Amino acid sequence: MKFLNRKSYLIDFVGVYLLIIGGVFTVLKDMNIYYMYLILIIINGIIGMFAYIMSIVTLSTSEDGIYKDLARIFGIVSITNVLFAIYVFDNLNYDTLNKEIEITLVNLGVQASLYILFVYIYSKKNKIYKFNNIANVIAIFIPILYILITWTRIIPDISDYVKNIFCSIFLIKYIYCILKIDKLNKQFYNYNTIRDMKILFICRIIILLFMIFLGAVEFTNIYPQTSFVNKLNCIGLIFLNFIHVYLVYTICFRDIIKRPNRNLYYNLLDEREKLKQNIEKIEEVNFNMEYYKIIYEQLLKNMPSGIIISHKHKIMFVNNKVLKLFKLDSEENIINKNISDLIYKEDREKYDKTIKSIDKNEKKESVIHTRFSYNNVMFEAQEIRFYETVHQKTFQVSIIDSIEDKIKLEDAKRELQLRDVMEKTRDEVLSNISHEFKTPVNVIYSTVQIQDLNLQKGDYDKILEFNKLIKQNCNRLIRLINNFIDSTKLENNKVEIHKKRVNIVSITEDITMSVINFAKRQKIDVVFDAEQEELYCDIDIDQMERIMLNILSNAIKYNKPNGNIDVIVKDRKEKVYIDVIDSGIGIPKDRINTIFDRFERMENKNAVIKEGSGIGLSIVKKLVDALDGEINIESEVDKGTTVRLIFKKSKNQDAIEEVYDISQHLEEKVNLEMSDIS
Repeated sequence: MKFLNRKSYLIDFVGVYLLIIGGVFTVLKDMNIYYMYLILIIINGIIGMFAYIMSIVTLSTSEDGIYKDLARIFGIVSITNVLFAIYVFDNLNYDTLNKEIEITLVNLGVQASLYILFVYIYSKKNKIYKFNNIANVIAIFIPILYILITWTRIIPDISDYVKNIFCSIFLIKYIYCILKIDKLNKQFYNYNTIRDMKILFICRIIILLFMIFLGAVEFTNIYPQTSFVNKLNCIGLIFLNFIHVYLVYTICFRDIIKRPNRNLYYNLLDEREKLKQNIEKIEEVNFNMEYYKIIYEQLLKNMPSGIIISHKHKIMFVNNKVLKLFKLDSEENIINKNISDLIYKEDREKYDKTIKSIDKNEKKESVIHTRFSYNNVMFEAQEIRFYETVHQKTFQVSIIDSIEDKIKLEDAKRELQLRDVMEKTRDEVLSNISHEFKTPVNVIYSTVQIQDLNLQKGDYDKILEFNKLIKQNCNRLIRLINNFIDSTKLENNKVEIHKKRVNIVSITEDITMSVINFAKRQKIDVVFDAEQEELYCDIDIDQMERIMLNILSNAIKYNKPNGNIDVIVKDRKEKVYIDVIDSGIGIPKDRINTIFDRFERMENKNAVIKEGSGIGLSIVKKLVDALDGEINIESEVDKGTTVRLIFKKSKNQDAIEEVYDISQHLEEKVNLEMSDIS
């Protein structure tokens, strides 16, 4: 966008100038070329003063300093031009040519000095503020010079030689300005300003040449013989001053008036756009605030805990849970009530003291246990109270949880945890069952296939050996099935216990001796020892066999090659200790507490036998408990394990033991229990 349409403004300026001349002609009834020259000088002065005044009004930033100083020059020049025009109009009929020359030289000198100072200081960009001081001093001395010239004869008549010297000095100054003005290019907003200033300086140079060769304009008729030259000089000066006035007018309106207003206009447009964007952001923020307010209100309304918000203990907000706790249809029945009104009467005094103490100490969060009673509803609850300050107002926020609801919640959590444990246990059971059943079934199936091939070939030598292998794995399957059945029965307390008073030393020895052959196959030595030959206990012999065989089986499976197993029966006052000590791989300390859990298995690459369902010891623990006994385990990794069984002695140790043939079913039970030991 262009700052100025030169053609349009030139036409307007010429029109205004002709209009002023026409007005003067109408008033004076006379018009000559000298009047036109003086009117043009006055217009120049008016425009310059107007530019200076507008610069003070419109230019406010430090970046506009160069335009302010340029407008100051126009203002000072305008003062000299107006003073000159006033003096000439006042002395048209007098012989004042020498004084007019003096005034003209002063005007030209002031203008040339101001312009060269302006160009020099701004081209150096150093101590620009000095120009203001110098310009102000010059402006003060102009009226003094005019008084000295017009009222006194203190200045002698100036000859043409002196006049030409001064004009030559002024010419050099303007030539310097033309050469240096380009250095100010970056300081002006518009590059056209430099061009206009150069034209203005050229006009001043031509005027000075007119002064040198044609002299000053004579405004009287004292020298008629020079009238043609005088008129020619006046016409030339009119033309040059017209260009000067128009350039000042252009710079004034383009750079001093229009540019700041244009910048202000676009700044206002930018600010309006920013304001519009800010309004949109504010509207968006307000919308979001309203949106989140609704969300937070709904969130508070539907919280599982009761929420009460109060100010100065007056209830302002309650959520749906509070209405449900007090069986209220609407919040109108509780809003504006004092929160103490909801407390049970007998607890109210204590509650108020607690609240006062909390308010006094300004605690951020406190837990209060109390009873609530309102609308014929009473319940024990826990109130968590904290404080929030909004707009210098403190609000009390109470979170109420009924003890009954809390208990239900904890029960629900425990139930979920139990379900999770049961789910994991079920997965482990299925995994263990599939693994434990798969191994013997695969062995049996493979053995049967080999048997079929041997029968087809007529090779009957290994039939007994393969039958033994099939029988062993069938025993493993039977043992697994029995363990699962017994485990389920024990879980439901459906196992029948038939206690008899028997010699536990004899039974323990027989059971221990029955597994020696299985232990020898794994290069493990078994030793039995007892402090007494006869110690009587009331036990179920079948279950005792089951217990001991399982413990001995584990002692063999989790032992080391060339290891030892010691079974020792100890007499301890009213109790009998049966210790099974092995030199096996041991049990980590963090596993001892869970070793009796169902399906808990020990896995170690150093064990003799690495298979097992993990159900045996859990059955052992339940069977020992069913016999009113105790079982303890002490172990150290890589050093061995000690399993101790503790049973109470029978009250009558001298009585004859009941006869029982322990070997009747023991061999079959040993084969079943040791079926996974080859």
